[in-house]
Amino acid sequence: MMKLSRWALLLSLFIFSVTACTKSGDKSPIAASVAAAPKVLNLYCWANYFSPDVIKRFEEKAKVKVNMDFFSSNEELLAKLQAGARGYDLIVPTAYLVKALKELKLIVPLGRLDWPELQTLTSRFKAPDFDATHEYTVPYSWGTTGIAVNRAKIKTKVDSLSWFFDHPELKGQVTMLDDAPSVIGAALKYLGYPYNEGGDEAFAKVKALLSKQKKFLKSYTPESQPVLESGEVAIAQAYSGDVLQVKNRKNPNIDFVLPKEGSELFVDSLAIPTGAPAPELAKEFMRFTLQKDVALIQVKHLFFSPVVDIVKMPELGALADNIAVFPSDASLSKFEMMQENPERIEKIQRLWTELKSM
Repeated sequence: MMKLSRWALLLSLFIFSVTACTKSGDKSPIAASVAAAPKVLNLYCWANYFSPDVIKRFEEKAKVKVNMDFFSSNEELLAKLQAGARGYDLIVPTAYLVKALKELKLIVPLGRLDWPELQTLTSRFKAPDFDATHEYTVPYSWGTTGIAVNRAKIKTKVDSLSWFFDHPELKGQVTMLDDAPSVIGAALKYLGYPYNEGGDEAFAKVKALLSKQKKFLKSYTPESQPVLESGEVAIAQAYSGDVLQVKNRKNPNIDFVLPKEGSELFVDSLAIPTGAPAPELAKEFMRFTLQKDVALIQVKHLFFSPVVDIVKMPELGALADNIAVFPSDASLSKFEMMQENPERIEKIQRLWTELKSM
């Protein structure tokens, strides 16, 4: 999964913000609606974000074909929808984009969702701040931005963002995401500020810190998995599920660490874009993803955290104790979701441009 160029997306949301100031029940199960449903579901999503087994199971159960097209950033998703793209039935936006999608009328209301499966959501997602009544979205998956550690290179304890900023002896061995909000957010948390801080004093300190860091940084990378798989770095800023995929399939020396200072918690949801050819089938797929057995397959394939309460399912095995997938509330007490703030967006863009030009 990749979340690239968010600062450019946030800038476009800033520009938008300063220039533009029938209900139906859904009680029927999949089998009852198949006769009236179109034969194709078109899904626009992050690459490698749905288990092939889940897609196959839905196709067999609903007797449809699922076509998938992929975007590499929320920016790309927004731009394509704004350009008038049609034909998609479902999209998978990150939480901070939902408000803009609603205001731009690029997604449609879901109507009254009288689904028992909604009760399987964990408490964090039964009434999320970005869409408390599930008017436009159904939560799908979540995770954190933290520290990937190559244990073949670092044997000592790693639990702090200081490994990104205070270890010049690791010159050429550290990567950060090529993502302005993630990098600036990590610097803010390390300096003791909230993730969404936007004050001038804080940003001046962030600029000084990141300028110093850049001298020993290997690179800003759009995707952390390749450098983790190869083992070429010691420390990398990365998303939780991406790290665990590498650890379990490519390089067992890689561990994921939740920094004690906190960082970003992100949430991706399912939404129906305006003009979707098969909105009812899209809702059936949404409902399908909330089934516990489906959520179990997804977690074991992707390693991102589930929005459904499955932690006590015995089929999880040792994965139930993995703090990257099932972090405790205490470990997340300093983690924050990114917020949309036009003034802060402009500051992020300015700082990132200056940093990249150094």
